[in-house]
Amino acid sequence: MAKKSDAQKAAEKAVKKSHPATLILAILFLIVGAVAGVVLSRELTKNDKFELIGEKQVELVIGESYKEAGVKIISFGRDISDKVAYGGDFATMGEIPEEGIYQIVYTVDDFRWGDYQLVRTVIVGNPEGAEGLNNG
Repeated sequence: MAKKSDAQKAAEKAVKKSHPATLILAILFLIVGAVAGVVLSRELTKNDKFELIGEKQVELVIGESYKEAGVKIISFGRDISDKVAYGGDFATMGEIPEEGIYQIVYTVDDFRWGDYQLVRTVIVGNPEGAEGLNNG
C-alpha cells in the first residue's frame, strides 16, 4: 500500500472536519446557480425570432416575376437576417419562374437556431397538384 502524502492527509482531515451545513450550502448554491442560468437564458432569448417576411405561400401567374421577401432572424438579441441561407428550389426557379410548384427553404448557421428551418411555397400558374395546397 502506498504511503499517503501530506496533501492527501490534509485533504482527508479537512473532509472529516466538514460541517453538514457546508454540504447543504454547496447544494443550495448549485440549485441557485442553475435557476439563475435558466432565467438569464430565457431573458437573453425572449425576443428571438426566425420568421418569414410576407406570405408562407405565394401565387404567381405565368410570366410574373418573383420578388424574394426574405426572413427576419433575431438570435440572442442580434439581427442576423443577413446570414440566411436560401435552399430548396431557390437557385433553380429564377426571377421569372416557369409554371410549377417551388419550395424555398430558409436556414441559418447559428447556435440558437441550429436545425430550425422555414419553407415558403411559390406556385406559378396552375400546375398539377396545386389545388391540394392551401395558404397556411
